[in-house]
Amino acid sequence: MPLHALWLFPVLTTVFGILAFVIGYAIAVSNGYENAWFSYISDGGTHPPESCIFGQLLNLSAACLAVSVYLRHRQYVVFYEHHLGQKRGWWRTVSSVLMFIGYFAAFGMSMVANFQETSVGTVHFIGAMIGFFGSTIYIWGQIFLSFTMLPRMTPIWLNTFRVIITIIATGALILHMICEQAQPFVKKDANGVKPTEPPLKDGIKRYSPGNPYYVNHIYATVAEWVLALALEIVLLSYAFELRQFFAHMPKLQLVESFLATSVRSVITETPQSLKRNGISMVMARTLTGSAKISDSSSSHIPRAKVDEKVFETQTRSPLRRNEYYY
Repeated sequence: MPLHALWLFPVLTTVFGILAFVIGYAIAVSNGYENAWFSYISDGGTHPPESCIFGQLLNLSAACLAVSVYLRHRQYVVFYEHHLGQKRGWWRTVSSVLMFIGYFAAFGMSMVANFQETSVGTVHFIGAMIGFFGSTIYIWGQIFLSFTMLPRMTPIWLNTFRVIITIIATGALILHMICEQAQPFVKKDANGVKPTEPPLKDGIKRYSPGNPYYVNHIYATVAEWVLALALEIVLLSYAFELRQFFAHMPKLQLVESFLATSVRSVITETPQSLKRNGISMVMARTLTGSAKISDSSSSHIPRAKVDEKVFETQTRSPLRRNEYYY
């Protein structure tokens, strides 16, 4: 059965991610855990109940991101290798590397969701850096492939749009890291020394407008929100190309050793149990006549033989390879 709605995966990545940010923020502000202007995204996932909702939605977003990353890689393979006949080369290597970077970014998002900043702060910080830096590198890599591969799978206007949004995201990432590490906007005292940073409130940085750290905090938090939203917008745009692709449900194959065990179990059943299981005596005789199973070994069990009388009532077409009819 073909699956045509592959474009839903990048859409769900963005929807779940933004819902996690907004709902966590709204509940935390309403409960008085953080200031309305302004707080870090992760502050909305610090205390229950908002941390539960934040974590669940962000985990769903990370899972959809991992699927979207895989689909994006397969797009290049199907379009350039299968349909245009291009040989495997540097482009497939780059796409594969970017796919694993995307997986790494999704894993970082999951770390942010499951390790709160007040519980395991170091792991939470590492996950946030993996998610932000991994997503930014992944998107720049996708832009590079989109511009260099000919004929282009993505229209120029969409590539240009992604470049603009990714530049904004990169600038926001740089500003956020500068504010976090160097703190250039902290007001110094008369001696040119930074004042002591006030203690956390419920594990969250909260500053009043008169605090020397307030301006730096606002720059850092706004930059983080701009970064996250810009990344989500670019990920959402991948739905545009996925509208032209579809996939099929995975096909399962039967292991021969399992077939042998199944045939043995049918032979040992009574007529009453066969009838209860929907197996006619004709089928059972067919199996027992063709299998010839030894109790000591099942290594030479042949494939099931099709009884013509049973088969002709179902279909006239021949069986395909690795398909069995009882």
